[in-house]
Amino acid sequence: MYAELRSPNVHEPQNLAEYTNTIISYKDNITFLWAGGTYIMSQPNFYPSASANVEIISLQKIEELKHFQRNDRFAEFGSMVSLSKIQSVGALLLPKILINTLDSTATKLIRNRITIGGCLCTPSFRTPIASTLMLLDANVEVRYLKKRMHSKWFSISRIYDKNGSLALPPNALVSRIRIPIQQFDYQYFNCVGSPLSESNTSVSLAAVAKMEQSNISLGKLIITLPNKGFCQSRDIDNIFSSLQFPCDEGHISSFFSYIITYIKDNLGEISQLQEVRLKGMLLNMIDELNQKSLSM
Repeated sequence: MYAELRSPNVHEPQNLAEYTNTIISYKDNITFLWAGGTYIMSQPNFYPSASANVEIISLQKIEELKHFQRNDRFAEFGSMVSLSKIQSVGALLLPKILINTLDSTATKLIRNRITIGGCLCTPSFRTPIASTLMLLDANVEVRYLKKRMHSKWFSISRIYDKNGSLALPPNALVSRIRIPIQQFDYQYFNCVGSPLSESNTSVSLAAVAKMEQSNISLGKLIITLPNKGFCQSRDIDNIFSSLQFPCDEGHISSFFSYIITYIKDNLGEISQLQEVRLKGMLLNMIDELNQKSLSM
């Protein structure tokens, strides 16, 4: 390519050892990791590059990042496994809430390209996939450079800051995602609006619960506001778990008011449409739980 186009250099390591050598060699340059390419290729003015020292490291040929394994306790996916592949191999294995979350992400054609690692590490917006994996207590293996390459497991919530922005060390690589295999009596997921193209109005709600008779013995929920961050709180989970079913309108209204206050205090003001959409989701979820409690 012509030098005046400021085209980035593209590296294609064959394995993680070559990847490490590439990162060490170009650690002072601006480095982009190319997974499925769906994020980079959607960015305006990415090419020609505004900088002359841009390096792209393609992960396509690193077979270690494409592995899948499972046991009785968890399923583990390499970060280069596509969302469609996770759907197909995990349909009867993974919690239904995760399958539903994956199904809501883009079209099947694009899901064939989006990798799970790339989805978690997109820097400019927050995805419902990340929040659902937080809800399921998933972990990620992160490889990062600190004099030498280190490898460490983190809970997914720890790779984001309090506003939901990516908080990985420079030149870090998410190499594996480990998802516990769990059973729940109730699972709920709903997303309205596109997190990518409608980040100011999109919102999603994910919740899981274990129930005893008509009451929740353990409930957790998480709200994703792509332009603000993730809303997850132990206090919110405790209130959710303490609801009595069938739940009346007064308790629902109080619960919703607490959530909105928490969001505004911790993430800032949200749009009126996001608030309306979130209320609709919460009402829908409580209605499902009311019906479930009557059938138990």
